[in-house]
Amino acid sequence: MKRASTNIAIIFLLTAATIVFEISLSRLFSYLLSFHFVLIIIAFSILGLGIGQITYAKYSKMINHSWLWWMALPSVTMFLSFALLLSLSQLGVSSSTDFGLPIFIFLSTIPFMAIGIVYAHIFETDNRHLSTLYALDLIGAATGALTSVFLLNTFGLAQVVAIAIGLLLLALVVALIAHKNRYSKILAPLVLGVIFLMGFAKDALNFTIPVAKDPSKDLYRLMANPAFKSEKIESRWSAFGQTDLVKFTYPDGTVSKSMFIDAAAGTKVIDIDELAKDTVKMRKVLSGFPAVFALNFLSEKEKDSVLIIGPGGGIDIATTYFMGFKYIEAAEVNPSFVALMEKYNPSTFLDKENIKVHVNEGRNFIIENKGKFDAIILTIPVTKSSRGTDFYGLTENYLFTMEALADYLDGLTEDGAIYFTMHGRQEVYKMLANFLELQDRMGVNQIEALKKVYIYSDEMNPVLVIKKNPFEQKTMEEAHNTAHYYGLDKEPFYFPYIRQESLDTIVQNVNYQWFMFDKLLYDISNGSYAYDELWKAASINLSPVSDDSPYFFNYNNGLPDAMTTPLWLGLFIIGWFIFNHMNGWKSVSFSESTSLYIRRKFRAWALVSFLLGFSYILVQGYLFQVLNLKLSNPSQSFSLLLFTFLLGNGLGSLVTGAFKKNLSRKLITYTVLVILFSLLTVYVLLPIWYKQLSEFWIALFLLLPSFFIGIPFPVLLKKASSLKEKKSIPYLLGISSVAGVAASIFAVVISILYGYRFVFLLALLGYGLVIVLAYRSKTLKIQNT
Repeated sequence: MKRASTNIAIIFLLTAATIVFEISLSRLFSYLLSFHFVLIIIAFSILGLGIGQITYAKYSKMINHSWLWWMALPSVTMFLSFALLLSLSQLGVSSSTDFGLPIFIFLSTIPFMAIGIVYAHIFETDNRHLSTLYALDLIGAATGALTSVFLLNTFGLAQVVAIAIGLLLLALVVALIAHKNRYSKILAPLVLGVIFLMGFAKDALNFTIPVAKDPSKDLYRLMANPAFKSEKIESRWSAFGQTDLVKFTYPDGTVSKSMFIDAAAGTKVIDIDELAKDTVKMRKVLSGFPAVFALNFLSEKEKDSVLIIGPGGGIDIATTYFMGFKYIEAAEVNPSFVALMEKYNPSTFLDKENIKVHVNEGRNFIIENKGKFDAIILTIPVTKSSRGTDFYGLTENYLFTMEALADYLDGLTEDGAIYFTMHGRQEVYKMLANFLELQDRMGVNQIEALKKVYIYSDEMNPVLVIKKNPFEQKTMEEAHNTAHYYGLDKEPFYFPYIRQESLDTIVQNVNYQWFMFDKLLYDISNGSYAYDELWKAASINLSPVSDDSPYFFNYNNGLPDAMTTPLWLGLFIIGWFIFNHMNGWKSVSFSESTSLYIRRKFRAWALVSFLLGFSYILVQGYLFQVLNLKLSNPSQSFSLLLFTFLLGNGLGSLVTGAFKKNLSRKLITYTVLVILFSLLTVYVLLPIWYKQLSEFWIALFLLLPSFFIGIPFPVLLKKASSLKEKKSIPYLLGISSVAGVAASIFAVVISILYGYRFVFLLALLGYGLVIVLAYRSKTLKIQNT
């Protein structure tokens, strides 16, 4: 087997396995840990690639001497890492303990370091085929991104990790066969035998991963409660995560079932046929549904159709069914959730002719069905688990932006309304901020806007009702009186058209004040208080939320606490780079014969490499954020976008194989084209075609900018290889990798503080600096000549 072909095969297998393992880890940690710990650990894990590449650059002589043994490290460390992570989660070591988080970080980072070492060795020792190697690296990653969804939807998580390990073992076999020494003739068949045995052991790997002993997980707390018995009926893994159906048996003999997503966000299973047989139980169950009060005031003509976003175990569906809605649709983003409900709760999810449950993202489904629904119901659709394309992504973030609210209003009939069941007052205020700002932009003042709103609460789960058009005064008077009768007049509480009642008295030298309605909202409704003061005067972040900065659940005025550790990591990376750059990269340990010119060139290229790695992730993050809103399934959509983006990058890299001369000029030219095509895509093509593009065409559309984005870095590597200075390529690879980790963190930080549009502009600034540095590097060459 020729060396070039061998290395291409190894790189492809290596990067495909890396992406599959990375996505699998994110799903594992989302199940075992709280979402913000997932974000921290994955950030450090990816950093391991860069650490491995730089480690190779420093110790390449030692590593090259025992190369085949180092080739075995990725598969061995991946197996040990995954096994230990599962074991520690059952020993009570959680991320919330003082020593738990460092242990999880260390174990998850080691395999990526090993992969980074192998990766750097191949690029250093076969630098004649840099363009092809880098292209296959990207195409391998694209393949891994796309197949990971299929694998996770088809197999258990342990089986998918075994497949990733099998790919690494296959890469080892390729390396052994290519070396043709006395050891390879023995080891290659042995490794193939291991792969063969893994295939036969696939059923043994299809085991249920127990929930971690982490008190932050709802499922663990309930199953550890000795007051009742608990039993898992069935668990399913998918690209979305793990879904568990659990049966609880209570001391009085009663039984209930609940569904959990990633061991959190539990929801009780409600069977329509069971309720139909027992009217007492039916009334008890339905009375516990917060929005049922508001639905009682709908006329028959307002009950033609309803959409439920996040139907949970069926309480929303059952309530609307028994209240006489003629046609009920529900949008559930988790396919495993729907599959389990259709199997174990068919009367609610499958059997009724007027009930249809769709596997789709709720907002996307509404956009496709404008003007269709008399009611849209969102009952705390919160998963508490990481889903997004960044380090701080939650599935539900895009459900609670101003643009989402506009989509919901467009999805209503003229008499329709939206019913939000929230966790507390702060969520009500924040959604109201969205609504009031949206109405103001539509030319509706705050007085008229609040005639379309009413709020009631039992102190637990306040309900916010927003109508497309103003409520009738007679209906509000009746609902208001009834709310008092049933004790639904706790804070926050507000009805339009009703005069405020208050009490201000002194008892034993203490001044007592009481207001029937939320005083702030009432003052806004009569114009005595400007609506934007709702969030400006608040001690927490209650400002409106847009798609450009979709962080509804960030109540910090600034960065959320969960971003503190990732931010420190990002700042450390920036500081590490600045220190080495100012110090002339003395840590590179150039040979004594290396000229001052080469040292200066490397210093310039190190900066270009950092800027390219940083800008690459920033522009990717922005494009994904914009396009993701058009796609119907967060996990599958992200994988599709990542596949297309990486494929485009790979094709661009292949083109650079034909570049032989004037590399500095080509670096400048194609970086200019990156900026131009990014601007063309964002400001011209997307506004024209965005609403018309289907999911397939969205992905295909991404090929245009990603093709050019994939060109500059392999050009830089080709320039570095021309110096024939060993270690420079592994260092540049490592610098680019760690820059990408920092960029992923800062993309979230900037989007929280200023919005994703600033992320995009910062990416273009980075590419602009690359052009300046490449031009100066070209000038330096002329002067040296």
